[in-house]
Amino acid sequence: MENKREHIIRDKANKYNLPSPEKPIVREKLGNSEQKQPTRRKKSGVKSRFPILEVINRPIKPKYRYKMQLKRTFILASGYIFIMLLLIGKMTYLYMHKSEQYELIVLEMMGAQDVTINPLRGNIVDRNNKTIATSQITYHIILDPKILLNDVSVEQQNRTVEELANYIGITTQEIWDVINNNPNSSYRIMQKDIVTADKDMLAKLSLQGVWYEPSFIRTYPKGDFAASLIGFYNNQTGQYGIEQFYNDYLEGQDGRIYTTLQSGEIFMKETLPAVNGDTIVLTVDEVIQQQVERAMKEYVEQADPEGAAAIVMNPNTGEIYAMYSYPTFNPTTYGNLSSQVGQDVWSEMTAEEQSAQLNTAWKNYSIHNLYEPGSTFKPLMVAAAIDTGYLDVDTFTANCPGYINVAGETIKCWHTSGHGIQNVKQILANSCNPGVIAIAQLVPNDVFHSYMLQYGLLEKTGIDLTGESVGIIHSLSELGPVEKATSSMGQTFMLNAMQLLTAFSSVINGGYLLEPYVVSHIVDQNDAIIYKATPSLKRQVISTETSTLLAEYMRSVVVEGTGGFANISGYSIGGKTGTAEKGYPRAEGVEILSFIGYAPVKNPEVIAMILLDEGDEVVGGTAKVFSDIMKDVLPYLGISPDGVVETENDNLIEVPNFIGTDIYEAINQIHVKEFEYIIQGGGNVIIDQYPNANTKLPKASNITLYLETDSPENLIYVPNLVGLTVEQANAKLNATLQIEATGDGQIVTQIPKEGTQIDKGSKIIVQTMQ
Repeated sequence: MENKREHIIRDKANKYNLPSPEKPIVREKLGNSEQKQPTRRKKSGVKSRFPILEVINRPIKPKYRYKMQLKRTFILASGYIFIMLLLIGKMTYLYMHKSEQYELIVLEMMGAQDVTINPLRGNIVDRNNKTIATSQITYHIILDPKILLNDVSVEQQNRTVEELANYIGITTQEIWDVINNNPNSSYRIMQKDIVTADKDMLAKLSLQGVWYEPSFIRTYPKGDFAASLIGFYNNQTGQYGIEQFYNDYLEGQDGRIYTTLQSGEIFMKETLPAVNGDTIVLTVDEVIQQQVERAMKEYVEQADPEGAAAIVMNPNTGEIYAMYSYPTFNPTTYGNLSSQVGQDVWSEMTAEEQSAQLNTAWKNYSIHNLYEPGSTFKPLMVAAAIDTGYLDVDTFTANCPGYINVAGETIKCWHTSGHGIQNVKQILANSCNPGVIAIAQLVPNDVFHSYMLQYGLLEKTGIDLTGESVGIIHSLSELGPVEKATSSMGQTFMLNAMQLLTAFSSVINGGYLLEPYVVSHIVDQNDAIIYKATPSLKRQVISTETSTLLAEYMRSVVVEGTGGFANISGYSIGGKTGTAEKGYPRAEGVEILSFIGYAPVKNPEVIAMILLDEGDEVVGGTAKVFSDIMKDVLPYLGISPDGVVETENDNLIEVPNFIGTDIYEAINQIHVKEFEYIIQGGGNVIIDQYPNANTKLPKASNITLYLETDSPENLIYVPNLVGLTVEQANAKLNATLQIEATGDGQIVTQIPKEGTQIDKGSKIIVQTMQ
């Protein structure tokens, strides 16, 4: 019984006269005689659904056929001519604009075997065209075994082999091994980088199957001069500094020697000369760089720091006149620091230690290392407060008792006995922490944060060197009262030295944040200038009026405040000292010292930054290094004296003789002279001091006092009593030390300071809050 599906199929088959499912279609083959010819459809009055077909199928009358052939020929010819014109235009463009590349393509299509000709790497010169890095022409000795075996007599073969072996210093058998192992080669390097004189000597011998391929070696005639700025050349490319950043300009274009083959034989040799690299002309001045390196090397030798940096710049253009970084290296022997650290020390290092030391030396401290700027940031914060109108310099004063309480945290001033009541100018001159924090508290958080961004602390400066790091600051959401307070005095955020110097420049140059640069222009091998740098303005951060005021205020830092050693007779010098704690948790004496100074004050033409990362105390510190450099640089740059002619020791204070005196008497004298002190050793009697008596120092300088006792077992460390009441302090001391107090309130200062070793039973003099 058929199912429903079969029934439906059968009904549809009957309805449309289709074969039934049981009877599939059978297509019968018909003979040729039986095949029906298609018949043309007769025209009817009904129009076709496809009128175009009627036109196509319509017979063409003979009289039109010739015209259509002409028209078709014209169209084809026009298309051909158009394509030819395009090809000719493209070839003309290639010839006019890319002839060298096109020539290379053509030669390669000719089936040529090529040999590379190395171009000379471009020179690096200072702004006065004095050579810093250059390339010396050398030659590779090339042996052609194929020619030697096939086209040279046995006598000439032996002569070539003997002369080469004699020059290179190997056996003739070694030469023959190269020949016999490579009979079809036309290019075997036998020795690299022979000097021109040796090449000329060998060329006179007319050795068959030998030719000389030009090459070069990179040389740095001035040794470690500006090494971190220049970088070095390795593995056929620039590494670090200018060598890397401008590698595309320096490397030039390879040349080729093409050997064209025909039927396996040499048909033609053609040489496409190399294009030598371009010359990089720096903004750096050799004379200024030498002055910086001389002063910094002396300072580094005395202080023995972890790192150091110095930058001299035009604050109005961003041109870098000098840049120094320590530790350093010699670009010629970039992989060996034995001359820097000593041969014995270097040879005793493991491979990992050597690698770490090299990586540190190759990096440019000025742009790579991040650090907390400390007090050198204070003028930037004060400028922002003035510029926004939150700080009125005519009416503002702040009291410094030696500390300030912020949200339950006590933040001390470096001058622990306090500065008293000060105006804005005095706060900058004294580098007073509580005073600067009081100013910062006037500025809303969002405004404070926006100015840090405007100063460029979260962006690269844009200097044309590789390896620049970017600063790290508190986000707006993280900027609480304590974070803003510590940030205002240059702590708890980090930046690189170049970032700080460009930001500081905006405070004294009219308010403009500029992009620093180290390359003045680039010259090709035809002495044509193909690139010229121009000053690049990022934005105006503060007003010209605010900038002028800050530049004048910072003159007081050098004349009256903490930067006395920066003074230069005859010139008005402004600047700011900086001492920043380093690392977390904080460690006593682990600091980064810095000074930024500029001249002249009314129209700054040069600015310099000196930085020392950890190191021993040196009289005068970074401010004195600035003075040592700039006293020669200012007249060299043609900057005329504008200040009062002063003697070397004007504004300096003479150090008393403390040897043999009681510690309390010495500390009292130190405070009267407005010095600071550091205690070494333990006891109550001073046996030595540094600097020596009668040395003249600016106020706020450190005096180191050396103590000694006959009973070392009787010594005790002085604890921190600041913040306690006198009653609490007595309880903490438990009668081991005595307190001499001016009242019963909270202690704000103490003598001696925390960490000093004194005899048991000695007194601690404290000052309490009134």
